[in-house]
Amino acid sequence: MKKKIVSILLTLVLLLITFVPTIKASLEGDKTDIQNKIDAANDKKDEVSKEKKTALEEISDLEDTIAKYETELKELNAEITKLERTIKTKTEEIAKLQKEYEERKQLLQDRLVAVYEEGEITFLDVLLASNDIWDYISMNARIEEMAKADNKQMDELEAKRQEVEKAKRELEEEKTILDNKKKSVDAKQKDLKIAKASKESKVAALSAEEKKIQSKLESYNKELKEIERKIAEAAANAGGVYNGSFSGTLGWPISSSSDFYNEVSSRFGSRTSPVAGASSNHRGIDIPVRKGTPVFASADGYVVTVMHTNARGKFVLLKHADDLYTRYQHLNSYTVSEGQHVKRGQLIAYSGDTGVGSGPHLHFEVLRTPYYMTEIDPLNCGLLSKPSNLIIW
Repeated sequence: MKKKIVSILLTLVLLLITFVPTIKASLEGDKTDIQNKIDAANDKKDEVSKEKKTALEEISDLEDTIAKYETELKELNAEITKLERTIKTKTEEIAKLQKEYEERKQLLQDRLVAVYEEGEITFLDVLLASNDIWDYISMNARIEEMAKADNKQMDELEAKRQEVEKAKRELEEEKTILDNKKKSVDAKQKDLKIAKASKESKVAALSAEEKKIQSKLESYNKELKEIERKIAEAAANAGGVYNGSFSGTLGWPISSSSDFYNEVSSRFGSRTSPVAGASSNHRGIDIPVRKGTPVFASADGYVVTVMHTNARGKFVLLKHADDLYTRYQHLNSYTVSEGQHVKRGQLIAYSGDTGVGSGPHLHFEVLRTPYYMTEIDPLNCGLLSKPSNLIIW
């Protein structure tokens, strides 16, 4: 009976040892998917916030420009009103001068007619009409003075008329220019108000989108905490699953016989997202090998998980000694399974282009724990053996 109980207990322990890593691996996959969603949501929220800030700044600039045009419009309207008054005054002056000019012109015409009808005043006429020589001289001088005065007045009157007419034309031209400028400013003001209304509508939409994203983030974070709690519990239950030796350095995951094995197309850390959905905070390095290139284990270890997620695609997570982990992503296929022990340099997968990426490549990570955000820079962690002819784009 005791032997039977011991046998059952041993079976249960073996099942637990086999089952716990599988549970943990599954939870890690769930956690990765949630974290990818959080990253994408945070990136989107940052993008929306920046867009909203830009729109608000543009609205502020538009308001300043609108105020400027409103002030300019008031000044132009005042100037136009003043010009209209001036033009009215000048027009009245011209009418008055025109009347005076016509009256003088008529008088002159009447005098000429009278002279014509009476005949030309000759030397003899003046002489006969004079009482004496002095009277003749005086009368002749007066006639000449009158003629000169008439001519002078007519010349001055004509000059004045031309001057006022010129002033009127200039004022009319200025009024036309100001009217056109007023129309231009008014049109710009209308366009600015329409643009402002459009920007305000956009800001309102962006604010609503921010709230929606924030709600999603809160939900994701809540779900992530629960997954982390379960992972920690599973990790505690699988504490001694792998106790193999670690050589002290991690081998390069691609053989030197493969094309592009010595190239890194994307470093660890901050970067511009290469495609929609890809993280802008790169947590590993990308080696741009062709699809189907053999991928090898960097050190002796234990296969914690073999999984496929939307963001990572197909990937393998290995646990090594001293709580060191490596992850191999965007695989086309894998040759290992969960719970399997592997040796350094052992074939574990073939590279591909699954998940979110800009093309075929191997995404390689080094982690201090199996958890997200414990990744370290593979090229600068002092643990990875790099090709001597390494090329970094």
